[in-house]
Amino acid sequence: MRITRSMMVNNMLHWTEQQMDKLNDISNIVASGKQINKPSDDPTTTGQILSDRATLSLYGQYESNISQSKTWIKTSSATLETASSFLEEAQGIMSTLTTADQKTKEGYLDVLEDLYDQVVDLANSKYGAGFMYSGSLSNTQPFSADFSTTVTAGSGEDLVFDLADAASNVTIEIIDSTNTVVQTITPSQAWVKGKNTVSWTPDTGLDGDYSFRVSATDGVGDAVAAYASYSGDDQEKAVMVGEGSTFSLNSNGGSIFSNALSTLSQAITAANEAIKDPDYEVDLGDAFDLAFSTLEAEEVSLSNTNLQLEYKSDRLEQLMTNANDRISDTEVGSTEEAAIKLQTQQTSYDVTLEAVASVLKMTKLSDLL
Repeated sequence: MRITRSMMVNNMLHWTEQQMDKLNDISNIVASGKQINKPSDDPTTTGQILSDRATLSLYGQYESNISQSKTWIKTSSATLETASSFLEEAQGIMSTLTTADQKTKEGYLDVLEDLYDQVVDLANSKYGAGFMYSGSLSNTQPFSADFSTTVTAGSGEDLVFDLADAASNVTIEIIDSTNTVVQTITPSQAWVKGKNTVSWTPDTGLDGDYSFRVSATDGVGDAVAAYASYSGDDQEKAVMVGEGSTFSLNSNGGSIFSNALSTLSQAITAANEAIKDPDYEVDLGDAFDLAFSTLEAEEVSLSNTNLQLEYKSDRLEQLMTNANDRISDTEVGSTEEAAIKLQTQQTSYDVTLEAVASVLKMTKLSDLL
């Protein structure tokens, strides 16, 4: 086989390029401080690094979920504390209602109605774009501030409300925007403690938005309080905080606030009765106790969940540290070793260049012998 000058030159250029590539690779290692700068450096190890980075990303999402949950808990705890303080104020009013004069009772009624409205506002608190306490129905307002209904083409929406106790008789007045009663209905049905729904037929000519007022009495003629029904569902907020690990946040506003609203509505009803009857007496001690205990139990539950999330967060931080250490140990090698390799490769490259230069100076094959 005849060896031509062109073949020798091409062969030398090939080896020169290989030596240059190796020199560049080691130079990148020294400059970056990483043993692996591209997948081809070590495909197997690169796969492990990519897996660890994917795990870190997942851990980061879990940590974000935990952080948001802790903020939600902090917000909810503050909301419950405020609701409890409103209940305490109402309880104080009720303790002096019987002995108060007429004007004071009327003032108490205004305060109690305001406290009721404020607790409704708290129960309708938002977190981000959604309602906190409507279960999984974050776009649904949990409680209505007022009893309301809409009549469309002569057809009225169902009237929905809660009763603080079972009732024997219920009268419902439909009221227009001028606060005028435009229709009175006395439905005949079983009136239960809790949620009640009334289907009704509007009088001719009624159309548009209306409010309604509920008057209820029990078997002996005592007034039964009515208050806003819960419109959400009983689902909790599930938070993913680890592989196969979730925490639940109670967002069921009905279980959290209904007792408080029932108690405040009973206080309002009692104040109205006390204004009409100077001798009227009522004991709402049990109702207040139940409302307070419900809010306190939820606060304890939130506190316990927060502690568990703290523990989970600490564990995730350790796992993230371990994953980062694995990546660092794999990617980052010895600086001294890399420098020696660079020096050795530089020498090899220089020798190759000298050999190529010698060959290029030759004019005939005999110069190789």
